[in-house]
Amino acid sequence: MMRTLADVIMKGRNQAIMVVVIAAMLPLLYWVSAAAVSLITLRRGVSDALKILIWALLPAFAWVLSGDPSAAVVIVSSFLLATLLRTTASWQQVLITIIPIGILVSYLLELGLGSLLDQIVEVASQLVTQRSAANSASALNGFSEDNIRNLILGAITAFHVAVMLGCLMLARSWQAGLYNPGGFQQEFHSLRLPIVFAVVLVILLVAGNALLPNMSRWYALLLLPLLVAGIALIHGVVAKRSLGKTWLVVLYLSLVFMGPYVVTLLVILALIDALLDLRARIPAGN
Repeated sequence: MMRTLADVIMKGRNQAIMVVVIAAMLPLLYWVSAAAVSLITLRRGVSDALKILIWALLPAFAWVLSGDPSAAVVIVSSFLLATLLRTTASWQQVLITIIPIGILVSYLLELGLGSLLDQIVEVASQLVTQRSAANSASALNGFSEDNIRNLILGAITAFHVAVMLGCLMLARSWQAGLYNPGGFQQEFHSLRLPIVFAVVLVILLVAGNALLPNMSRWYALLLLPLLVAGIALIHGVVAKRSLGKTWLVVLYLSLVFMGPYVVTLLVILALIDALLDLRARIPAGN
């Protein structure tokens, strides 16, 4: 189905416009519009993509006026990342760039969500207060409303950045499927963070509170590049050793059921890989 959709998008401008407009209009399908714009960007260039982007933003801005900036933020950010990937052909650069884009997105979401964010923070604060009152030993004790607001904004920001990154990966897989079979898989399997970038991320995650104020807002965002690099490493090792897809199924099920532990392991693996290039040290399977 996804391959068919990619075919429709690439048939011509009218078909692409139809897809991006309808997807941006429908609730929770804006990611299809973002992926379509990214595909046009990667394959045909920025000038052609801009003509499609304008159409995609018409319903997206209607959502902004209704109090939901998600569609506009993801579509524009995915377009910018696709432009960067087309220019540099580097997923490393993409993972570096999602940090400043994510910071900007965070403030745009804070502004765009407005009263809705305030309501979410108020409800979360009440739940934390009730939990703390019921359990004096709760880990939530001492959480101020500012802490809660930062954590919620951080989670919302990381979610949107993950969606835009996912849209770009989907677009690149579409492009590879149509014009360069196996190209995206090869790129993803070889993805490895630059050493300095990986080390800085880990330092900020470990000692961020001592270095910067309001770090709780940025933890999830800082985790994303390391998490993606760790997942790419596992995919690369599984493919190199010819271990089969069962290992990947286990990986994603573990992420669902043992999230914090698996995320920590993936972060450590991504850091070690940045330092030592683990793929090069692991022999290929038979």
